[in-house]
Amino acid sequence: MKQDAVRTGRRPPTLLVLTAHPDDESFSPGATLARYAEEGVRVVIVCATRGQAGKAGNPPLCSREELPAVREAELREAARRLGVEEVHVLDYRDGELDRAPFEGLVADLAGWVERVRPEVVITFPPGGISGHRDHQVLSRAAERAFLDVYGPEPAKARFYYFTLPRAVFEGELGFSPPHPLDCAVTTVVDGRRYVDRKQAALEAHRTQHLSVERVFRGFPPEVRQRIGWEFYYRVYPALPGGLPPHPAARSAAAEVPPSLREAVAAAVEWGLFPAGEGAASRAAGAR
Repeated sequence: MKQDAVRTGRRPPTLLVLTAHPDDESFSPGATLARYAEEGVRVVIVCATRGQAGKAGNPPLCSREELPAVREAELREAARRLGVEEVHVLDYRDGELDRAPFEGLVADLAGWVERVRPEVVITFPPGGISGHRDHQVLSRAAERAFLDVYGPEPAKARFYYFTLPRAVFEGELGFSPPHPLDCAVTTVVDGRRYVDRKQAALEAHRTQHLSVERVFRGFPPEVRQRIGWEFYYRVYPALPGGLPPHPAARSAAAEVPPSLREAVAAAVEWGLFPAGEGAASRAAGAR
């Protein structure tokens, strides 16, 4: 598909995902990545660490010394299951991003923004969803990197946090959002067709099975119904206030689980790319 796009002279739209650890790409935006990869969008994952501070499973699947290489391999397998071909892992240490030189982290991420020139960048919200310090540092650095390359009012690029509705935090996850923007929603991605891929990607992170089981509880029907809907907050360029909900939002709200209904009904954007942009790329590649 990508070779066909090159032959026709059309550059596919690009989605850059900036994360802190292997498994971040699957926990939050997995269905989104699978959907856009299938639609012909170039999806690129840049992960800051190899997850060396994480658990090795219970019972352990590897030694502590082997864990970084094992988790990197799990990340690449999860990406494959999502249909993502480009994965880049940096050399920062898990659990120590707040000790790394911040300007150096910003420069490294900005370098990837420059290389990839994405139309869309997604990353953690300020509180990191789980409150993990690495997530919070990565969020700040990713935002700075985007601004350094594109500025606060980019004409052809957008920057988003991946978020969750407050009702999911307080009901299903059992804690309050670490930051108000962690539960802010402007944008919804309908990834219902890609729930199987998201689950498969999560299951590829075998060393992290305890976290996957804690959050997704073995993927019962009610969880699978929820995780096909993914939520974002658009940061740059900022959306004007007072926008009405997207035309698709009202009808979709009747189809979603109750914990998602309010967020879906109020969404002002339906997808991360202008309507049809990903599908148009797929059609171009098919010719």
